[in-house]
Amino acid sequence: MNGRRLLLLSLLVVAAYLAFLGDKTPGDRSAADVVQPAPARVKGSPGAGATARAPVENRPVVSRLPAGKAVSTLEVAALIPRDKLIPAAGDDPAARDLFASLSWTPPPPKPPPPAKLPPMAPPVPFVYLGKKLEGGQWEAYLGRGEEVFIVREGMTLDGIYQVRSINPPTLTLLCMFH
Repeated sequence: MNGRRLLLLSLLVVAAYLAFLGDKTPGDRSAADVVQPAPARVKGSPGAGATARAPVENRPVVSRLPAGKAVSTLEVAALIPRDKLIPAAGDDPAARDLFASLSWTPPPPKPPPPAKLPPMAPPVPFVYLGKKLEGGQWEAYLGRGEEVFIVREGMTLDGIYQVRSINPPTLTLLCMFH
């Protein structure tokens, strides 16, 4: 064995001895130093030295010290029931959110109601295919799906659209609502 392993083995033996056979009694403390509950004084009691039993959750705890040392009073807080601290699985998940985001910015204003638009004609279902000057009057060729319409000024299409004028390059249709 080399020196390093011998040193580590000896330190292990010393640690085991101290762990199992070492003295485990407190040095200068006695059993009287243990914290014990003491009766609490009730505020507003008629006698100056009168004491009464307070509820367990409100009793102070007094630490007994060796002679010549001051006595300190510790307050024990009341315990809160577990069901109040930890909500059940069926509770509202928004109420259980531990890390909910908070914002100090005010919410945006509500959008104004949409303005009423004037009535508009529906989109024209016809496609312009071409035009032709026939006998001094313009004809226009319009298509819808597989159908082809040859229109002149003053004609009505499908009982809804009336051809007002054909002046190249414009064709004016009037939508007639009832």
